[in-house]
Amino acid sequence: MGDSALIQAAIDAAFTGSNKEVQLENRDYNLTAGIVIKQGVKLVGSYNTRLIVKGNYKVIELQQGASLVGAYIAIDDTAFASSVIYLDGKYKYYNIWQRTIIKDCNIVNWTGSHKGTAVYLYANGSGHNITFIDFEKIKISGFNTGVKLQAIKPSSGNSWINGNRFMDFSVEDCVNMVTFSSGESVPNECTGNQFTNMQLQPSDITVKLFTITGQYNRLDGMAWDLQIIPATKPIVDFLAASSYNTLSFRTIPISRINDQGQFNQKG
Repeated sequence: MGDSALIQAAIDAAFTGSNKEVQLENRDYNLTAGIVIKQGVKLVGSYNTRLIVKGNYKVIELQQGASLVGAYIAIDDTAFASSVIYLDGKYKYYNIWQRTIIKDCNIVNWTGSHKGTAVYLYANGSGHNITFIDFEKIKISGFNTGVKLQAIKPSSGNSWINGNRFMDFSVEDCVNMVTFSSGESVPNECTGNQFTNMQLQPSDITVKLFTITGQYNRLDGMAWDLQIIPATKPIVDFLAASSYNTLSFRTIPISRINDQGQFNQKG
């Protein structure tokens, strides 16, 4: 049994059993297929656990009420162009008492390809939503996109990614650090999300720190060495579908911010 199947079997056993926590050993696990952390199961890495990714697939998908703690995930395949930690609004992470948390994770693409997305939240369907999830102490390096929130207009009803907290994030050497993709409000919105105490370190491949849509999102922290990014284009875009968002990065000059929205605060 390969390591992907081994971990999935342990998760499946926890899902049906009384012990809902799966503890990984202090070793490298070689992954060749994606893992789904099922509802109510917590996957925990030991201090020297590493998940080494070969191939192109969603690495870890979390269902409603699932959690991931202490994971070190390394992309070791230049073909990888998918997402590492993936939440799909079809699971309807809605109520504030849900226990989903993603904490103390290192997510690294060490191939130099700068492809894939480290953390991806996606909603596309009537009632599909991701709400009140905590992401804490996450370090990201080497991807096309560090964090992406995407709410697509469904054929009927609403889809949303609202009220999530991203605390103590460090993002370096990504083409795009944080990207929102949604309407300004319903039927598809990314609203009221908080990115607090961020540390951003661009490299010579970095194009954009933030692309922002939705309303009342708050982003604060430090951005370093901005002279690395060519000054010919803005490094922050508030798109037309944005309003009442707050960006608190004192190191980002107003001259490098493009605001097509309404009532956004910058400084």
